[in-house]
Amino acid sequence: MDENLNTGSRKHDVVRLPSVPTAHLFQQRAGLERLHQFACQSSKLWANCAKNINPLFSACKQIETHPSEPSVHSLCVNGTRFGHLALLGALLSAVVLAQTPPPASSPEPIDFKVYSQPPRLLLTAPRLHRLRRELERQSLRWEQFSALMQGHARSPEPGFSLALYGIVATDAPACRAAADWALKTADPKRPAELWQMALVADWCAPQLGAAAQAALSARLLPPMAARPRDVVTLRGAVFAALAAADSAPNVSAALLRYAVEDWWRRQTVPHLRSGEDPFSDRAALLALVEIVHVLRDNLDVDLRTDAVEWFNELPPRLMLAYYPAPWPAPENDYRIPAYKGSGDPDLDQSVFSRAAELALVAADPNAQAISFLQGWLIQDRYLMRSPLGAPYEFLWANPYLPGLSYSYMPDLYHGAGRLFTRSSWDDDAVWFGSWDGETQFFQDGKRYAVAARASHPPVDLGPVRIFFGAGNVRFQTGWWNKPDEDSKAVEQVAFVLGLEPSTLYDVEVDGEEMDDGRTDRSGILELHFAPDLQAGVRLHKAQPILR
Repeated sequence: MDENLNTGSRKHDVVRLPSVPTAHLFQQRAGLERLHQFACQSSKLWANCAKNINPLFSACKQIETHPSEPSVHSLCVNGTRFGHLALLGALLSAVVLAQTPPPASSPEPIDFKVYSQPPRLLLTAPRLHRLRRELERQSLRWEQFSALMQGHARSPEPGFSLALYGIVATDAPACRAAADWALKTADPKRPAELWQMALVADWCAPQLGAAAQAALSARLLPPMAARPRDVVTLRGAVFAALAAADSAPNVSAALLRYAVEDWWRRQTVPHLRSGEDPFSDRAALLALVEIVHVLRDNLDVDLRTDAVEWFNELPPRLMLAYYPAPWPAPENDYRIPAYKGSGDPDLDQSVFSRAAELALVAADPNAQAISFLQGWLIQDRYLMRSPLGAPYEFLWANPYLPGLSYSYMPDLYHGAGRLFTRSSWDDDAVWFGSWDGETQFFQDGKRYAVAARASHPPVDLGPVRIFFGAGNVRFQTGWWNKPDEDSKAVEQVAFVLGLEPSTLYDVEVDGEEMDDGRTDRSGILELHFAPDLQAGVRLHKAQPILR
C-alpha cells in the first residue's frame, strides 16, 4: 500500500491503492438480498442494463442476438384466417380516424407576473403553520434553533437565521436586526448574501416600516438585470425577483422568464437528459431545489417535469454516494458525501447535502424514493445543531412525515456513467464508487483511490464483484454463495471498469451462446448472472460488421 495522502485525519483519509485486497467476501444481508429481487429472471446472463423502470430498482434488458421471428407457416395461417376481415378493418379504421380529435394544442404560455401574496419564498402557508406549531410544542429542532438565536451564536448566514426566527416567532427585534444586516452589511453582488437579502425582504416585511421595505427593494433591483448561468447566483436573482415583484413587476417577470425558459429549459435540461450532473456540488443542488420550490409555489411551474428521470434517480443516488462511516463532530454526526482529493471532508458540504435532501422530501413527500430518503434523514444522531445547519434543519425537516426503512432499499446505483454500491447499510459496510473520472474504495474509515484501468484484483461486495481492466477481460463466475440454507439465492452482478466508453463488447460465457453488452459513458459494463452459475466469462471488443 502506498503512502497515505492525508495528514492527520482519523477518518476518510485517502490511500493510493496499487492492489485491492481480494479477501472482501462479505456476509449477505437482508437489505442486499432485496437489491436483486426485482431483476430479470429470463436467462443466466444479462448485459447492458436498461433505464430504471422504477427509480429504485434496476430493470435489466436482455440482449437478443437472434430475435425470434414468426415462421412462414404462421404468417400464412394468420393471413388466411384474417384475410376476410381486411375490408371491415379498413372501414372501421376510417370511422375511428374520423372521430379522432385533433392533436392537443401547445400549452398556454406562462404568465411570469407574480400574483401570490407574501411570504413567497419557501414558507408556504402550511409550512409556516407547521413551524409555528413547532414553536408552540417546543420541539427539539425549535429548541436547538431558538437556543442559538437567543444565545447570539455567530451565524455564517445571519440574514437567513434572523429572518426565519423573526417570522416564525413574530419577533420584531430579530427582523429589525435582519433588515439592518441586509441594508448595511450585505453585498448584493455576493450570491449567498443576495439570497438572504431577498429572504429578509420577503419574510420580515410586516415587522418593518415602509422606508426599510423600500430600501430593501431598491437594493434587490440591480442584480435582477443580470442573466447568471450558475445556479447559486441564479437562486439569488430569482429570490430577489419574487421578493421585489410588487415594486418592479416587469423586471421581475423578465428575470423569471429567463430562469425558466432559457437557463433551465435551454441550458440545463439538455445536460441532465444526456446524463450529466451540473449540480454535484451540494450547495448548488440545494440552490436548485429551492428554485424548484419557489417557482412551483408562485408561478405553478414545476421544473421537475422537464427532467423526470433525473429527479427520480436523484434520491437513491444521493444516499448511495455517502461513505458508510459517519463523521463525529461535537455538535452532531455527519454523513460525508463522496469527494475527491485528500484531507478531511468539508462539513459545509454535508450540511448543504442534508438540507437539499430535506427540501427534496418537502417537494414530493409521497413518492416511493422520497419515502426511503425520509427514512434515511429522520435520525436524531444526524440532526444538525450547528449555527449553519440548525436553521435548515428547522425549516425543512418534517418529523411527522413517515418514511420507509432504507434497509429495504437497493444498495446499488448504476446510471449515466456513475456507480455507487455498498456491502450493506451498516456503518461498517464496504463502499465502492466511480463518478466523474474518480474511482474510490472505502473500508474501515479509509478511502482508497483506484486506477480503473489498472489490473487490480477484483473487489467483492457480497454478490457484487468489481473487475478492472482494459481490452480483453477474463473472469470466473461463482464468487458468491448463500450464507446459509435459509437465505434466498440472488443473482451475481459483475461490473467491469476501465473499458472503452459507449462501446459494444462481445460476452462469451462457457456453455452459452455469445451475447453482447455496451459500456456506459464512463467505460463501465454491467453483467448479471444466475445465482448458481459457475462458468468462465470472456470479454472482447466487438468487431464491426462488414456489409
